[in-house]
Amino acid sequence: MIHDEAIKELFKEYNKADKKHYTDTFLSTMSSACWNSCLYVYATMKTFPLHSFKLLVDENHNLKPCPICSSFYEENMGNIEEYFPIETNTNDIFERLFVLRETNRTMGNSPADSDILIFIEIMKHLQQAEGNMKIRDIHKSLKKSSFFKQWKKNNIEADYKLQAILETLGVCGILHTEKHTEPFYKYINLAVAPRSSHDSDWQYPVDFWKGKNGIDWIAFHHWFGEYEEIKNEIVLITRKEND
Repeated sequence: MIHDEAIKELFKEYNKADKKHYTDTFLSTMSSACWNSCLYVYATMKTFPLHSFKLLVDENHNLKPCPICSSFYEENMGNIEEYFPIETNTNDIFERLFVLRETNRTMGNSPADSDILIFIEIMKHLQQAEGNMKIRDIHKSLKKSSFFKQWKKNNIEADYKLQAILETLGVCGILHTEKHTEPFYKYINLAVAPRSSHDSDWQYPVDFWKGKNGIDWIAFHHWFGEYEEIKNEIVLITRKEND
C-alpha cells in the first residue's frame, strides 16, 4: 500500500470510529493482562492533516519519508497485519491504519469496576503531584501501587504498559505544558517532535509535563466526560483540595 492510499483509508476508519468504543477499550485494559494502543492512535488523529506524499523534484520517494508525517512512501500491510503488536503506541500511518481497522472491527468491552478504580488512582497521582514532579517521577510513584504489583504477578510488561497509559494521556491533551499543547490543540509530527533530553524514551508531549502543569480538564472531559463514576470521583478530589 502506498502513502496516499493509506491516508485515505486512515481517515475512512477514523471517521467511522466511535470515540466511546475507544475510551472503553482503553479503560478496560487497566486491570487486564494486556494493553491496546487504540486510544493513543485515535487521539493522534484529532488534528492529523489530510495530505499527499510530496518531496522535492530531485528526491527519491523510496528513500525519503513524507515531510509531513515521516512515514515512507510504501509499506507491506500484510507484514504489519502479521507482525505489528497492537499494544505499541505508534505514529506511523500504516501501523495507525492497522490499529484503527482492528479496533473498529472488534466488539466493545465496557470497563469493569476494577478498571475504573485503577484509572482513578492514576488520575489522583497526577492531580496531587508536586510542582516539580516529572512524568518519570509519577511513573516511579505508581510502580508502588497495588495494581502495578498485580500486573507484575500476571507477567504483564508492567513498566511499558504504565508508560503507555501516561503517554496516551499526553496525546489526549490531558497532560501537557503551556508551550507543548500538541496534538490535541494543533498538529505536530510526533515522529520528530521535540524531547526533553536527547536520551528520553518518553513520547511528546507528556515528556515535558510536570506537576505544576496540572491536568487539562477541557481535554479530560472531551475523552472521559461520559463516565460519571470517574467524573464524580475526580470532582470530589478537586473539592477536597479546594476546601
